[in-house]
Amino acid sequence: MAAKPKRRLQGILAISLMILVLLSLLAPLAGCTATSAATDGVVLAPEPEKPPVNPLTGEVVTASDLVTRRPLAVKVENDSKARPQSGIIDADLVYEELVEGGITRFICIYLGKESPSIGPTRSARPSDIDITFFLNPLLICSGGSSAVISMVQASGMMYVTEDATHFWRERTRSAPHNLYTSTALLRQYLLEKGDSFNSLPDSGLYFADPQKEVEEPVDETAGEEAAGDAGAIEESVMVGQASTVNIAYKAAMCATSYGYDTASDTYLHSIQGAPHTDLTTGRRVAPRNVIVQYVTVTNSGLRDVAGSPVPVSQVTGSGQCLVFTGGKVYHATWRKASRSVPTTFVDENGNPVPLRPGQTWIHLISEDIPVTYQ
Repeated sequence: MAAKPKRRLQGILAISLMILVLLSLLAPLAGCTATSAATDGVVLAPEPEKPPVNPLTGEVVTASDLVTRRPLAVKVENDSKARPQSGIIDADLVYEELVEGGITRFICIYLGKESPSIGPTRSARPSDIDITFFLNPLLICSGGSSAVISMVQASGMMYVTEDATHFWRERTRSAPHNLYTSTALLRQYLLEKGDSFNSLPDSGLYFADPQKEVEEPVDETAGEEAAGDAGAIEESVMVGQASTVNIAYKAAMCATSYGYDTASDTYLHSIQGAPHTDLTTGRRVAPRNVIVQYVTVTNSGLRDVAGSPVPVSQVTGSGQCLVFTGGKVYHATWRKASRSVPTTFVDENGNPVPLRPGQTWIHLISEDIPVTYQ
């Protein structure tokens, strides 16, 4: 009977010896694991947050509150007596819309930048609501017909018209081409109204990093589309090179042209063949991107003080457009489901057309207005 306990003890000793041998073999590995765990346990400094970007321009801004405040939508005149205007160069986004007699006016959108002088400021039009509503802006105008102001009020948009506190008359110019304002005065107005707007707007625009763009072959024959990669956003279908753009508005005083400047990667703007400059700074108006958006223009049923019919640009729905950026031209489609959402510009594959970071100028025109480029 004594032999069985002895054999049991020997078995236990043998197992214990095997465990010790295994532990000795695993000890170096355990040391490595411990070292690795110690390394993994080091608290690394968090990656710096990405700087805030202005969704209307694709440009970096110094503080997020510069792009979460309420956008300002200022109506600016384009009559020959209004030139040179002030503050257009400071706008993030510019819409050029048709008004009476084939003349155009601008809607200048300000968000991330300041402008000490904007004008001459003129009256609102029915199209202004559908064009800017998606931004929840403060609409700034020198008034408007009672019918148009009623439309603005019914839409629920915030608006401000001429007063002695937030506008001034420039005495070196004759009325009505001498009403001005500034972003500082307009921000002060919002402060006085207790505006608590705090939201990042959706521009609907896609801004690509020029340094990361994929080079692709260019078809030099205007009008013949060069095939792009259907899966790559940076490779939207491209028509070709375009260094000059001409828009022959029916009102000759508004005839517009652009010349692409390679050095600055901008489109130098001219009106009636003359360089378009800023009155305050003398700088040339030069957007980074130019979009020609073809829309249906109808009669609103209203008339201006001279009796001319007031047109309305139908900016909801979809249609064709030309996008000029980086010296290239894209044949694209614009889409806008309702006044509450932004317009998107996509190629035939449904990819957003890549824009250069900076100011974008959008011409809302009817198809009977000639547009040429080369």
